[in-house]
Amino acid sequence: MKQTLMGNDAIAWGLIHANVDMISGYPGTPSSEILSEVQKIKHKLNLDIYAEWGTNEKVGFEVAYAGAIAGRRTCATMKQVGLNVASDALMSAAYIGNLGGMLLIAADDPGFHSSQTEQDSRVFAKFARIPVLDPATPQDAYDLTKYGVELSEKFQIPVMLRPVMRVCHAREIIEMDDETNFKPNKGEFKRDVPRWGAVPRVGRFAQGVEQLNRMEVIKEYNWDHLLKKEFDKCEGKNRVLIITSGTGYGFAKETLSDLNLEADVVKVLMPYPLPVEQMRDRFKSYDKVLVVEEPYPCVEEQIASPNVYGKNTNSIHNIDEMSKEEILKAFVNIGLYEGENIYATPPSLDFEVETRPPALCPGCPHRDVYYAITKVFKKKKAIYPSDIGCYTLAIAQGAIDSILCMGASVSMASGFALSDPDKTVVATIGDGTFFHSGIAPLINAVYQNHKFILVILDNSTIAMTGRQTTPSRENKNIDIKKIVEGMGIECMEHHYSYEMQDNVDFFREVKKIHADATGPTVVVVREFCILDGERAPEFIPNIFAKVDPELCIACDQCTTVYKCPPMAYNEDGVIEIDPFLCAGCGGCLDVVCPTDAFVQDFDYLKRGN
Repeated sequence: MKQTLMGNDAIAWGLIHANVDMISGYPGTPSSEILSEVQKIKHKLNLDIYAEWGTNEKVGFEVAYAGAIAGRRTCATMKQVGLNVASDALMSAAYIGNLGGMLLIAADDPGFHSSQTEQDSRVFAKFARIPVLDPATPQDAYDLTKYGVELSEKFQIPVMLRPVMRVCHAREIIEMDDETNFKPNKGEFKRDVPRWGAVPRVGRFAQGVEQLNRMEVIKEYNWDHLLKKEFDKCEGKNRVLIITSGTGYGFAKETLSDLNLEADVVKVLMPYPLPVEQMRDRFKSYDKVLVVEEPYPCVEEQIASPNVYGKNTNSIHNIDEMSKEEILKAFVNIGLYEGENIYATPPSLDFEVETRPPALCPGCPHRDVYYAITKVFKKKKAIYPSDIGCYTLAIAQGAIDSILCMGASVSMASGFALSDPDKTVVATIGDGTFFHSGIAPLINAVYQNHKFILVILDNSTIAMTGRQTTPSRENKNIDIKKIVEGMGIECMEHHYSYEMQDNVDFFREVKKIHADATGPTVVVVREFCILDGERAPEFIPNIFAKVDPELCIACDQCTTVYKCPPMAYNEDGVIEIDPFLCAGCGGCLDVVCPTDAFVQDFDYLKRGN
């Protein structure tokens, strides 16, 4: 059967067709659509599948891993930085192994499109000593998903699938199974304490030896079943061999075609573990071997030889995602190509496009809350650590000073409070991130009496990755305020108001209370997501704004501090509000403009009719 599918959707179908019936993980671009698509297929076909989001990647991995120990076929999904969170469990699971097949999907983001690092999960697989599969296309992603589950069950070890963003979000006509005959394994835990409960030194040492032996066997399997046939197709063209991993395959083939060049190309589907000796033996037939991979030299480091060129020899780019222009430059560097750069921007198109930085959505409550915070806690006397989520975009309002990783706003607030006690530290974190990794650092701050303000922005959704639901939305018994109070401190509560003065007055009260505090002052602001079709209509007042041109003095307060996308200067140098973008939140009508130039547009809805 053929279907046009996005890479992540192809992976979801691959899981179903591999009879995987336990999928757990945490959302993060570019991986989020995988589990969401499994949930859609589950309901469409009425399949008995556990497909749920965990509170973080470590929890998601451990749920799936326990299922694999009990013989079920399972999967854990996450993005590459989420793998850092799950790594503690992964490293031990690689020693212990599993009975049912377990696929670990770590979606990478070369080019930093939506991530704070460009780290390469293939290197993490090498670190953990587990096999990793690297799809080049959505079709590969479907095929290797099924293959990885079988491989895991065969060798009783977790197997990683490492799709990059350009695979996850590309679309292709996929050849897939005609029918969905879903027949999952029956789970049955079999007690084996020496294996599942192995302790240092004797138990884990024995497992470590088994792990090393297993990797040697998988190396041979990689050669016999995947790599040998690739090398056997080679003809020694130009005495140049190109070793590719992941998207490097398509880019290399297209660049060779565009430049009318010839070279042998080998597609590496399992970049770790590699049968190094067999590969080096084949390299003897070539003058030069170029490794095309992204973003780290995972393959290159394993097969290093005098005639191997790549990132470590500065023959190809060391940062950013793959492009044909970068491969052309690599061909020049190794002497394969001497012509012009056919991918260079033509002079007719070589002009600067005005940048448009990311911004919070029109009508987003985060904007008003951050505006109120900076209004009350002035920049010269405050520090604003923040976290990972939609609210990170408040950096455009000058309301964020630091971003590190999930949950770090709280621990960094402790560090800033200790190192610069003359300033008021106001940290911000979303509800999803608080559940993910913000609770432990807050407990640390409470018991060590670190004095800072923590504002938890509760919009009841993990908005930036696709509006997945939070634990508190699914289960009303889980409440942030109760969790904070369970630490022995009070938790102030504020319901977002579209009347800005209400928000400002609340934070003035927070400031007054914090002055006498000896530890953290915690605030939960109850909000909504403007894109949340279920909840947003309850909160949007449909109060639209326009500008009185006689009152606008072009002070830039609205465009540099408030930063709402519908606001821009017109040809007369006066601010206008784009009626097609205005969400009707009414947030700008109060406090924002020093001359009160924003006024209610009573005719807005009439014009719409």
